Amino acid sequence: MTKPITKEELWNQVKAKFYQEIGPVSFDTYIEPLAPITLTESRIILEVPADESTDIIDNWNKSYAMSFVQYAMEIAEGFIKPELRVAETLPKSTPIQTENLTFTRESDLNENFTFDKFVVGAGNENAYAIARAVAEDPGRVYNPYLIYGGVGLGKTHLMQAIGNAYSKTTPSARIKYATAEDFLNDFTESLRAGEGATAAFKKEYRTVDLLLIDDIQFWSGKEKVQEEFFNTFNVLTKTGKQIIMTSDKLPTEIVDLQSRLTSRFEAGISMDIQKPDLPTRVAILKNLAETDNLAIPNDVLELIADKIDSNIRTLEGTFHRFEAMLRFRNKPATKETAQQILGDLNINQGFKITVERIQQVVADYYMQTIDDLKSTSRKKDLVTARHVAMYLTRTLTNESLPDIGRAFGGRDHSSVLHATNKITEKAESDARTKEMLDALTDEIKNGK
Repeated sequence: MTKPITKEELWNQVKAKFYQEIGPVSFDTYIEPLAPITLTESRIILEVPADESTDIIDNWNKSYAMSFVQYAMEIAEGFIKPELRVAETLPKSTPIQTENLTFTRESDLNENFTFDKFVVGAGNENAYAIARAVAEDPGRVYNPYLIYGGVGLGKTHLMQAIGNAYSKTTPSARIKYATAEDFLNDFTESLRAGEGATAAFKKEYRTVDLLLIDDIQFWSGKEKVQEEFFNTFNVLTKTGKQIIMTSDKLPTEIVDLQSRLTSRFEAGISMDIQKPDLPTRVAILKNLAETDNLAIPNDVLELIADKIDSNIRTLEGTFHRFEAMLRFRNKPATKETAQQILGDLNINQGFKITVERIQQVVADYYMQTIDDLKSTSRKKDLVTARHVAMYLTRTLTNESLPDIGRAFGGRDHSSVLHATNKITEKAESDARTKEMLDALTDEIKNGK
C-alpha cells in the first residue's frame, strides 16, 4: 500500500539517496537546485532555476530520471514520474502585490487522467457511471460527489477525468483541482498575507464551475479550514456549481470532521471504489503495455496481475519496474523476468491476504472457529476475537465496511466501525495489544 507522503518529504528522502549515490559535487550541481512543486499519485514536478535549466535538464534525462523512479518506488511504494519545469522569472523591480498572490500551482489537471484511460471493472463500475453523469451535467445531478476507497485505487484519476471531460465540452469552464492540504496551505497563506490576499483566496475557490478536492480526510481535527470549506461549499452549491471530492473513507468515518460538513456531503452522493478483481487488473496491464508500445504475452501479464492484488498504484509500479528491465537491461518479456521483479519486491513470497485467511489466523489464536466469529454469540473472548479480526480486515485489505460486515455474519457497517475504533484505541493505550496485533499481522502475511 502506498504510504501517504508530502512532496517535501518525498523529495528530501530522494535527495538523501542521491547524495549517497553520486557524491557532493554532482549533487550540488544537479540535485540541490531543484524544488518540488507538485506531487500527484503518479507524477512529481520539480522546478529548475531558469539560469541553470539547460544543463540540469539535459543531465537529468540522461543520468538521474531512472534513479529517481527507483528511489521513489522504495520510499512511496508506487510509480512516480519526475518532470522538470523551468522556474518563471520576474524582473527584480517588480513588486509582488497581495492581490496577485498565486495560490496552489497544482490546479492543472493531469491530461492522462481521462475516462478513456480508466479501466472499468466490478470494483469501480458504479463510481464510474456516476462520474460520467456528473461530467455530462455538472451542478445539477449528484452534487456534491464523493469518491472514497483505499489508497491507489483510482479515486484521483476518476475525479480528474470528470474535469478533463467537462473542459473539452465546455472550454470556457473554470476548473480548480487541489488537494485538501493545498486548500489548507492556500487558506493559511491568505490569512498570513492580509485582507487583500484573503479576498483573493475566496475569489480563487468560490468562482469556479468545478471544484475538485482530493483527500478530505486530511482536514480531520482542523476546525478553521473546515469552517472555510463549509462557507466555500455553500457559495458554490447555491450557485449551481459542482463539487467533487475524494477520501479514504466515508465522511461519517472521518474523526473530528464537523457534522454540518458531513450533513452537506450526504445531500449529494458517495460511491466507493474497491480493489480491482483479476480480469480488471489484467486489463489495466494490457492498457499500460499498449500505451508504451510493448508486446508482452498474456500469460506474463496474468502472472503479474495474479500476484499484485492490493491496489492499482502498486500494480502500475510493478509494471513500470518490469518495463524498465525490458528497455534498459534488454531482458525478455517472459514469466521468468516477471518472477525476478516480483521476487525483488518479495511479492511472490508469503500468503495472499484475504478475509478468510485473517479469520482463520485470528480464530486459531483465540481457539475459536470461523463460524464462531460469524455467529451472534456475545461471549467476552469471542467478541474480542471478532473485533480483532474485523480490525485486521479493515487495516490489511481494501474491503469496504459493508463487505466486512457481510463477511462476519451479515453485520451492519456501524458494527465494523465500532470494532475497528475500539481495537485502535486499545492498541494506542496498551503495548501488549499492539504487540499481539503486530504478531497476528506478521502471521497473516508470512505464516508461522
